[in-house]
Amino acid sequence: MISEERYQDGIIIKGIGGFYYVLCGEKVVECRARGAFRKKDISPIVGDRVKIKINDDESGSVSEIYERKNFLIRPGVSNVD
Repeated sequence: MISEERYQDGIIIKGIGGFYYVLCGEKVVECRARGAFRKKDISPIVGDRVKIKINDDESGSVSEIYERKNFLIRPGVSNVD
């Protein structure tokens, strides 16, 4: 059975050991980043606004990182208002 791909926008609220926890509406989805980010030397960080693909098992993968408004190196956070 082929499932349709589901995409949602969210904000990364926590990142631990290659897993990113993305707040989408009122639920938190555990995600992994796609390998394409490593090739471009981009690392998702807390505060990033992202587009994720929801898998059948309700986990997800970060498919796009939207433009950052600002960025702090330590601690690694972005879009600080």
